[in-house]
Amino acid sequence: MATKKDIQFHYDVDNNFFSLFLDKQYKMYSCGVWENASNLEEAQKNKLKRLSEFAHVKKGHRVLDIGCGWGGMLEYCVKNFEIDYVKGITLSQAQYDYIIQKNIPFTSIALCSWEDLKSDIKFDSIISIGAMEHFASLEDLKHGKQVEVYRKFFERCLDVSTQDSYLGLQTIITAKKPDSLQSMKDTYYLLKNVFPGSALPDIETLQEAMFKLYEPVTIKMIGLDYSRTLTEWKNRLNINEDKVMREYGKNLFNHYNHYFEAAIRSFENGYTSLLQMSLKKII
Repeated sequence: MATKKDIQFHYDVDNNFFSLFLDKQYKMYSCGVWENASNLEEAQKNKLKRLSEFAHVKKGHRVLDIGCGWGGMLEYCVKNFEIDYVKGITLSQAQYDYIIQKNIPFTSIALCSWEDLKSDIKFDSIISIGAMEHFASLEDLKHGKQVEVYRKFFERCLDVSTQDSYLGLQTIITAKKPDSLQSMKDTYYLLKNVFPGSALPDIETLQEAMFKLYEPVTIKMIGLDYSRTLTEWKNRLNINEDKVMREYGKNLFNHYNHYFEAAIRSFENGYTSLLQMSLKKII
């Protein structure tokens, strides 16, 4: 699993830096849903709507958001459902501090991993958006332990949820192996310089990991939506080039442009895709 240090390496640059290119309302740092959306703000709101529906969030529910980012889903649930309580967990100190300062009603936030989550209550709905990418490490992949890691995650979700709960899951997946020099360079850059300590799952591994624990009710594959999301982030970053150069330096500006370009190519060429699932408990 990616360590707290690995997560903070990427997500703790500076909250104001991410505000320069993320959507203005929810600050979602993951793929938006572009169906019926004309801009990034609408696409991210569509994503929050879909994943909350996949998790069957309803009035009076207690909701858990695993890998809650800057609290977008927490805020969305409070704003759109008469929920009793929503808890977010993150390994990013900067994200944790940001959510604490926002003081969103009916919410709590914990600086911990899903493995270390402690809860005295059972959750009616669980959501995880863009966190599973960090659950298994390259060492886990090398030694064939990915299924074990993901199965422990699904078991943990079972442990902290009610009998009739659903899990709304969104994750990047590996769709095929790099087969060109450019794709190999892109993969190397993303793994070494953007998300160190992390290895992407593939759909077959996830199917094996959830066997007899969860069953998919709905599945969406929207890899090209991520390409469009990344393109929008890149455009917004470049609009703010002068500010980024002045406050964060040329190296960071060039790094994020390289990251966005490599990731865009990976989604457009089908090496990676974006998986969204509504999962129902079997046991």
